[in-house]
Order: sequence, then C-alpha cells, then structure tokens
Amino acid sequence: MKTSIKTKNIIEIVSRKENISIMLIIVFIAAVFVSMFMSPQIYQWSVHEGDIALKNVYAPYDFAYYWEVDETQTGKAKEVAARSVPFMLRHDKIAEEKALSETDRFFQAIVAEKDRDLTPEEKIAVIKTSIEKEFPEKTLKALLQHPDIVAIKDKTRNVLKKTFDSGYINEEDLEYIKEKGSGRVIIIDEKGTLSEEKPVEDLLQPQELDDALKDFALEYFSDDRKTRQFTENVALMYLKPNMTLDEERTDLRREEAVKDIEPIYKSWTVQKNELIVEKGKRVNARHIAQLVQLRSIFRPGTSPAFFIGILMFFLLLGLVAFIYMSFTSGTNFLKEPKNVSMTLLSVFMMLMIADFVMRSPQPSYFIPMASMGMTLTLLLGFNVAFLCTILVSVFISMLIGGGVNLAFVLIVGGAVGMFVIKGARRRARILWAGIIAGVAKFLAIVCIGLINGMGVDFFIKDGIWGIASGLFSGFIVMGLLPVFEHIFKVSTNISLLELSDLNHPILKKLAIEAPGTYHHSIMVGNLAEVASEAVGADSLRARVGAYYHDIGKIPKAEYFSENERGSGSRHAKLAPSMSSLIISKHVKDGIEIAKKHKLNNSIIDFIAQHHGDSLIAYFYQKAIERAEEGTVIKEEGFRYPGPRPQTKECAIVLLADSVEASSRTLVDPVPSSIRNLVKKIINNKFIDGQLDECNLTLKDMHVIAESFERVLMGVFHTRLNYPEDPKKNESVTVTDDDTDKQRKSQQKNKKRPKEDQ
Repeated sequence: MKTSIKTKNIIEIVSRKENISIMLIIVFIAAVFVSMFMSPQIYQWSVHEGDIALKNVYAPYDFAYYWEVDETQTGKAKEVAARSVPFMLRHDKIAEEKALSETDRFFQAIVAEKDRDLTPEEKIAVIKTSIEKEFPEKTLKALLQHPDIVAIKDKTRNVLKKTFDSGYINEEDLEYIKEKGSGRVIIIDEKGTLSEEKPVEDLLQPQELDDALKDFALEYFSDDRKTRQFTENVALMYLKPNMTLDEERTDLRREEAVKDIEPIYKSWTVQKNELIVEKGKRVNARHIAQLVQLRSIFRPGTSPAFFIGILMFFLLLGLVAFIYMSFTSGTNFLKEPKNVSMTLLSVFMMLMIADFVMRSPQPSYFIPMASMGMTLTLLLGFNVAFLCTILVSVFISMLIGGGVNLAFVLIVGGAVGMFVIKGARRRARILWAGIIAGVAKFLAIVCIGLINGMGVDFFIKDGIWGIASGLFSGFIVMGLLPVFEHIFKVSTNISLLELSDLNHPILKKLAIEAPGTYHHSIMVGNLAEVASEAVGADSLRARVGAYYHDIGKIPKAEYFSENERGSGSRHAKLAPSMSSLIISKHVKDGIEIAKKHKLNNSIIDFIAQHHGDSLIAYFYQKAIERAEEGTVIKEEGFRYPGPRPQTKECAIVLLADSVEASSRTLVDPVPSSIRNLVKKIINNKFIDGQLDECNLTLKDMHVIAESFERVLMGVFHTRLNYPEDPKKNESVTVTDDDTDKQRKSQQKNKKRPKEDQ
C-alpha cells in the first residue's frame, strides 16, 4: 500500500508541467554537451608536413581517407569525359549550292538541245560536252523525249534538298565518329552557331544513299517508275556530302570537358587503434591527410576545466533568462512545456547550424541567427525570441573566439529580422524579413570594419556573406515553420489566415447545413475582431476562432433557432432536460469535428470555451415551470460543460456570441436599446463568473462594450421608408387572424433568447 502511494506521488511530481519543463532543459543541456564532447582527444596540437611527432597518435575508430592521385582511374575518367562530348559537324552550304547549281545546268542543257534540229546522237554529244560528266545515253535520250523537263528538274531539286536535310556525311568521317565518339553529333550552321544535336544514326550514311534517294523520289514520282529512275541517276551524279567533321572545335570542347574532371584519389582504410603518427618520426603528407580526415569527422576533445566552465556558463545564462522572463512575462514560462520544447529545439538546431558553419570555409558572420529569432517570434512572441537571440549569440561568440564583433552582428541581424516579421500574415513577408536582416548584418559588418580600420575587401567579402545569411535565414524559417506548427500543434498568423478562408471544408459545410449558424459565426467574428483590436488582444485569432466556435451545430442544425426555416421548433415536443442536453452537446460535437479535421488546439479552445459553464436559462426556466410541486431542479443539469474562457480572445468570443444572438431579438434596434442589451449581457456574464479565469479587466469590458455597440449600430442602421405600390396594397388584404398570429410569434421569440441556443 505504501509503495503504491509513493509511486503515485512520484508520478504526480513528474507529471507537473514545471517539472517537465525542467527535465526538458536538462535534456537539452545534456544534448549540447554530448555534441561538444563526444569525440576523443585527437592530436590537438597543430602539426605540419616536416614536423617531428611529439607523441604517438592512434586511430580511435575505423575510417577511410583519400590520398595520392590514382592516375589510372583519373585517366579513365578523363577519357570518358572526352568521349561524352559530341563531335561537331559543319553544315557545308557551299557544297549544297554547288550540287543544286550543277543540277540546274544539267537540265538547262537538256532543255536547250531538246528542240534543236539535230539528230538524237548529236544532241547527246552536245549535252555531254556541256555537263562535262559521263551520263548514260539511254537516260539522256529518254529525258530529251520527256514532255515536261521543268517538272522533273524541280522535283529532282527537292530530292536533293531532302537528302541534304537528312545530313549526308562521307564514309571516312562516319567511321571515325562511330569509333571515337559518344554516339551523338552537333550540327554547326554556316554562321558557326550550334543549330541542333542528333544521334549519329540519324545522319545519311553512304551505304544508305541509294535507298534514301529511292524513297525521296518515290514521294514525287509514285506512279512513274521510269522518270523516278532518271531523277535518282541525276541526283546521284551531283550529290556530295554536306556534313564535314570540325575537328578543331571538337577538340576544344573535349579539352574543356577534361579540365573539369577532378583528380581521383586512392582510397585508404585505417583500422581502429592503428598507429597513425609515430613519436619521433617526421610527419609527411600522408600523415597530414589522415589527421585532416579525422578532424573532419570528429571534434577534438577538451579539458575538464573547459567542461566545468561551459556548465557554469549555461547556469548563468539560465539565471539571466529567468530574470528577464520574470519581468517581461505575466505567466510562468515553465508552466508551458510545449513552449519550452519549441524554444530549446530551436536553440539546439541553431547551435548545430552554427557548428556546421564554423567547420566550413565560410566566415562566422554567415551563421543564420535571424532564422531562430524569426521562428520563435512567430511561434512564441518577441520576448522569448529576443532573449534567445542575445544569449545564443553570446554563447556562440564565446565558443569560437569571435568576441564582441560576432555577437554584435548576430544580435543586430536577429533583432531586425524579428522586428520585420512581427505580425506577419503572408509567407512572402518571411523572405522579405530575411533580406532586411541580411542588409542589417551587412551594415553591422561595415561598422565593425570602419572601427577596426579594415579595407574595402573586408566589406565586400564578409558583408556579402552577411546578406546571404539573412536570405538563408528566410528560407530556413519558411521550411521549419510548418513543421513546428504541425508537431507542436501551434498556430501563427499565417496558418490562421489559411483557416480564415471561407472555402474551408468545415465552413462550407456549415454554410450549407446550418446557414443561420454560419451567418451568426461571421457576425461574431466581426464583433470579436473589432473588440480584440480595441483591447490589444489577438484580433486575427479571435476572428478565426469565432468562425469555428459553433461548428458543433452541424449534426443537429435544425435544433437551433437560427436554422429554423418556418417549420416550428424541434424542442416543442421534447422535455427541457433533453433540449438542454442537445443544446449543450454542440460544444462536444464541435471539438470532435475540429479534431477530425485536425484543427489547431487554439481553435479548439474557442469551441470548448465559447459558452464557459453558462446556464441554459430558457430550458432551465421551462423545466422549473413544468416541474411538479416539491421537485428541485438543479442548475448543474442545465449548464454548458465548460471550461470558462482562459484567454482574452476566448472571453471576447463568448461575449460576442451572446451579444450577436440576443441582438436578433430586438424589436426596435435603436442605439439606446442596443447599448442597454450589450451592457446587460456583459454584466450577466461577469456576475455569473464566466470571465473570472481570463485576464480581462473592468476597463477592457467597458471598451469591448463600446466596440460591440459601434458594430451593431452599423448593422442595424436605419433606412428610408419607401412608398408602397398602391395597386399592390389593393391586392393584399391582411386579416385580423394573420395579425394575431404575427403578434403571438413575436411574443414567443421574445421569451426564447437565442443566446441559449
């Protein structure tokens, strides 16, 4: 029995929020220490090639390193790179024009001799002399007899052009390309510019020439085999390769490709406990390669004094943080383990990124400190973000010996980024804040350079890295923010704006299935937004929370008065206790719907708290009236489940919800009646204790009332009475029975406040 009691006490102690936060802080410190001290002490003193080793150095782990250029593998890589470059082929337009010109001269000779008064043999002799080529006499005789030489000439030219378009290359060049090339060629036009790249197989090869000419001629002489043969013979006689190999350009491109190939080094492995450097021996280049590889994998260990100093540093930073938060925060920060987790995780990630930057060749000013500040500003507010930025900047500067200069630059960039991003409602603002933070870091670096008398090169080099750091910070925040929102179930202005889209599935369903509730929610959102702005609360959060506060009415929309469509109340035949149960259940149903659609916890708080534990007065009074004499009706059975509002925003939505619903019952919504209604409802909620657990003051309530009055007066503004159509009045007769029914309906609505339903 005693053991179980002790176990229960331990569980209670461990489950306290403050204790959970403290444990998270301890785990964070341990993780930082592990990251700093997990590697053994590896040859901490600086050595150079040619030094004499002062002690033996052994490998603490198995590792591989690269040393000594592998000439064979490097040569193969260069050969592959050279072969991968396509051969350059020059498009020889001169050869094409020459072939076409000679073809024209051939047909001109045929036309010139065709009608002369000579024997066929004499004509053929003259033609042969004119064209200076041997040509079959049979073909020449047939051409002289053909009725349309001009048509044959034009089509023969087209056959030649199609052949040239395919790319005709001589056999010697083709074989060389196939043997030495990558299988692709690049065509260069007559101007020396690259026109296209194609596979070698797409070029017209010599052995394919006869078949290609037949296919091209077939397109123009499909039904005239004899003339088609004439065209093939003429084209074959004058056709010359129009693609020539440009070896000079090809070699230049191959040399450039080979230059880009990095040397390939031989891979060597070192076993655990293997001797790397022997005491008393001269350190050579291979020893240096091994030590450099070790340092790139493992951090060198530090002395116990350094360990103690870092621990004390963390404790003092924690003290500073506690003092700062005690003055700036109205609540105990440790009571929110989720907020502590987000803060510590952001800081730890920042330290890891800073460690990476410190190991890289980039200057320390590249550390994207602004990313942490901007992320925490959006998630937790300015106070926490500013404190973390200052403490982490000082810590990093101390670790790497950057002094005040580095801390100053990091703090300036972080503070400016936080200022620009505060209240951001668009993701583009994040990137803009990063750019501004980078410019601020640039100016801080310039300031340091001027004070220390450094040259312009310093400003250009380190200053540009500062700007790049700000831009990098913006991208980090854009990537991390959705992750933090999802993991820790928190909302920012950006995610709230996404939820405020009236096309959200829940809101669309609410508009269709419960249109009265939908319009009521929109009006409550307007009231809550104006009132929140007036008292300095989060107006966007209040408006979005108001949009979703009544989504629990969707399953039983017809049981709520604003959704009745003239069919009468569904509660007429129900017992008051059952009606009260149905009405109050919309809070529970709303929470379930919100969780099903994975809404943020801050939105769920509005659903759970927008009635607090208020009394459902209408049905409670009805139950008393129907109760038998001597029966006691308890209020507990006619109250909402609660809890009461815990924040200003939830309290404002509670008040806006009641005010908006009750305003619908006003018969004569003049300013005085609106003012009296608002004050009455706020006073009733205050007296009922619904505002006891939030931090609204009496002054805030007064300001909220004025805001509600201003909005409602705008809604119920007066209009001119337009004259009615006399003819219409003549055609409509209002009976006494209709007037009596209308009067009874109004009286019934007055007795049943909408705020209960």
